Amino acid sequence: MADNRTEEQKLKSKRTHALVMMVLGGIMSLCALAAGLIALNPGVFPSWMTGGWGRAETPAYRTPAKTLVAFVDFYPGALSRAKAQNKLVLLHLAPSWSREARLMEETAYADPKTADWIAANLVAARADADERPDLAYLYGVGAWPTTALIHPDGRELAGAARLTSKLFLPWAGLIASTLKADPAKADGFAADARRRLEAVRRRPEPAPGPDDAVWGGVHRAPNERAKTLADQAAVVLSSDAVRAKAVLGFVEAFMTLPGGGYASSVSGEVVLSDGRVEEGASYFAKDDAGRRAAGLPYVDRRLFSGPNADMARAVLLSPASTPAQKAHARRTLDFLWTRFVRDGRVLRSPGGLDDWPGDQWAVIEAELAAGRPERARKVFARQDTPALRAQGPNAYVDALRRRLARN
Repeated sequence: MADNRTEEQKLKSKRTHALVMMVLGGIMSLCALAAGLIALNPGVFPSWMTGGWGRAETPAYRTPAKTLVAFVDFYPGALSRAKAQNKLVLLHLAPSWSREARLMEETAYADPKTADWIAANLVAARADADERPDLAYLYGVGAWPTTALIHPDGRELAGAARLTSKLFLPWAGLIASTLKADPAKADGFAADARRRLEAVRRRPEPAPGPDDAVWGGVHRAPNERAKTLADQAAVVLSSDAVRAKAVLGFVEAFMTLPGGGYASSVSGEVVLSDGRVEEGASYFAKDDAGRRAAGLPYVDRRLFSGPNADMARAVLLSPASTPAQKAHARRTLDFLWTRFVRDGRVLRSPGGLDDWPGDQWAVIEAELAAGRPERARKVFARQDTPALRAQGPNAYVDALRRRLARN
């Protein structure tokens, strides 16, 4: 077809095309820079790099998109499958209560291009950080969701948090293509990741907050409105009696389980009857009647020994707790002793981990608080992990990695 445009129109079109190409080039350069920064500095990134999840202008409601990535459980077999296929493992690691983990599943992992690339280049696995604190220790970058790229031998090569669909492919693609071209670079990636993970482990645990003025209890963070049992226990153990009393009231009303035990968390958002999700910032701004009209948040009734023992100990030691609350704390310890303790070794959950140091020590301290040193001595007598930890964090990481290689 003949071009009937004037020379001036042709020149203007060329200038527009050049401008568009310059803008696109700038965008691609920024993406490449971001990917490079992530690869070199795995961890948590500012909001301009992660799409600003959790900002104040976040809509009150969202309609979740379906995750397209076919995740398998990290155990058993993800590492052996990756070795057989000569691929890296992508680990999506987060506790079940994490809103930002769900956002990543609804965005980055719901993107067809991202899902296709992952299927072709990685073995995608997931794990619940509450069920597997050992994996959180070994691979967590200090925020949820943790996205880790792992060598088939169990070494983490890079880790990041809160990646959007725009950043995931540049980040993972750069690392995967670099190692495909030169597998020997895995040692450098792993050494750098190890240094950064050790720095993360040295950071103090952030203080929970804010408080819920209506129901009591403390939220995980302003952008994570979930209420975890561990955070409630920390407040009950604090010197703030007024705050502890409010938390104890919430735990008694929402997290106390019949017969003994406490639920692990209460969701920070609510799934409505039409399938939409009401964000926590909107839901928890309502009064009691408004919340109940929308529906109650999901309560995760799974029991984990360490957090349960910590809460029982906090209740027993707190001057703000009532006799009924103390009685339930004792029932909780009896429940743990009969269901979670086997020959002095504490299970994380029925059929779960039996060697996580935090669980062992939580039960020891709780039984001492309950005035039952004979139980504490039985658990203490079976400890071999404290001796291992005394050799330093690297020795414990190496032991975990050897166990990973056997699964």
